[in-house]
Amino acid sequence: MKNVLIAISLFLAAAPLQAQDMVYKFWVELTDKNNNGYSIDHPEAFLSQRSIERRKKQNIPITYDDMPVTASYRDQIAQLGVKVRYTSRWFNAVCIEVKNDTGVMKMIRKLSFVKGSRLMYARKEFDTEKKNPSAMMEFIMGMNAAKKPDNDSEYGFGLNQIQMLKGDELHAQGKRGEGMVIAVLDAGFFRMDEMETFDHLRNEGRLLGTYDFVEGDSLVYEDDMHGMNVLSCMAAYTPGKMVGTAPKASYWLLRTEDAGTENPIEESNWVAGAEFADSVGADLINSSLGYTTFDLESASYTYKNLDGSSLISRAATRCARVGMIVCNAAGNEGSGNWHYIGVPADADSILTVGGVDAMGDHSSFSSFGPSYDGRIKPNIVAQATSTTVASSKGKFYPSQGTSFASPVMCGMVASLWSDHPDVNNMTLIHTIEKSSNQYFHPDNTYGYGLPDFMLAHRMLGGDSSFNYQEDQWLTEIPETYYDEVAVQFYSAKAQSLSIRIRDHKGRKVRHLDFNLSAGEFFMYSLRDLPQGKKGITIEITLNGETKSWSLKPASE
Repeated sequence: MKNVLIAISLFLAAAPLQAQDMVYKFWVELTDKNNNGYSIDHPEAFLSQRSIERRKKQNIPITYDDMPVTASYRDQIAQLGVKVRYTSRWFNAVCIEVKNDTGVMKMIRKLSFVKGSRLMYARKEFDTEKKNPSAMMEFIMGMNAAKKPDNDSEYGFGLNQIQMLKGDELHAQGKRGEGMVIAVLDAGFFRMDEMETFDHLRNEGRLLGTYDFVEGDSLVYEDDMHGMNVLSCMAAYTPGKMVGTAPKASYWLLRTEDAGTENPIEESNWVAGAEFADSVGADLINSSLGYTTFDLESASYTYKNLDGSSLISRAATRCARVGMIVCNAAGNEGSGNWHYIGVPADADSILTVGGVDAMGDHSSFSSFGPSYDGRIKPNIVAQATSTTVASSKGKFYPSQGTSFASPVMCGMVASLWSDHPDVNNMTLIHTIEKSSNQYFHPDNTYGYGLPDFMLAHRMLGGDSSFNYQEDQWLTEIPETYYDEVAVQFYSAKAQSLSIRIRDHKGRKVRHLDFNLSAGEFFMYSLRDLPQGKKGITIEITLNGETKSWSLKPASE
């Protein structure tokens, strides 16, 4: 895969044998859902009870868009000699396959209930010997893998990637994704069904099912290993070597990506996978996938298209509208000609995850924002350089790519949500962003930065070690400053807070007043501070009692 399907992945194509049919795939949009036999008053006919409950919990109504397409429309299209691959409730469309002669499309477009069509795939089919596209990557990276972790933690090789998010501290409070359902949309899950580190999923009934939207079957274990690597970041459980960020969650494994090609059909596969995830009641989707340019050049995107308007990005936003959280890799084009994120990383209301190294510095390959319409992207970051993943041979090795930052993050989101199941998806997203180390000054390299999941947990009222009955400073006011100072205070009661900034002569240069609510986490950034050589004084008054701090410029 050219864009996001993990950095340095090498596709080892088998020598083609005899060419067979020319295959075309079209996205056909319909005009209406008349006489489809369903009603939004009886959603149990087309959504699982878990999906319905997710909507109820978040006060999300069942709508027309949730209803299936009209079956008679689908059948009339199929009767013209084409194969209907799947349908889309959200976009009222069918995806069809046509072999050799596209003349049938004229008849389809003339049907009274057809709104329009779009070519998504055009390629000659070949008989090939199937090989795993990621096998060489795993071999190369595995050669550099350490034999033993350099720590005694249960997380072993994966300690840093969870520790930098304070995820190990959250896990220590007992929540590791219990009760959460994560759908993993990817390119294949090679040998996952045989690997010991995933035994707990199978033995405890938390591997909920599989489906392959590329081939139209449920076989996902013989395809690319990228999805298996991704899954391991969340679900691996080999204490002392690697424990993922949501080892107690349940999982659906959905193949939507064909690692050997890059065509718009993979976008519609993603839509089908996302709708499936919705229908079975998934809470989260991890998508370590992204698209910019295609083999079908006329379908390729430009930066101007990164405004959330693509089919796949609209589907990602729709996931948010029905109460799910999508974690999507930002992309690995940061040091390339493209430079920016792809789709659906540009979608609104999702968590686009960029990459950092083990020290928290930007991974050079991690794609940059903003979206074309100016929104902060990525939203947040996690470890993408030397991220530990499982190998198909049962070992663990460091790999590269925002493909792995995304599931590291997704697992942590699931673990946090599992302790706050009544919090809606957007509140959870905003809390995670607010807990991040660049919340006061987001940019298009790190977004809001590295989240602190213990702080987010605390802000949601779940930290048993925190005294919610007592006023507390969350961070110390520093002795030195650059261009900002973060003021973070927990207010157990309703009260007023005033901030005054004075120069070295005691002259007031800024005065701010706030009214705090009981139980409020007050987090404010004092920016554009005076840079005089003799520093400043910050005075903070709480209900008449004033404390002051003398600060020096950090350069002195």
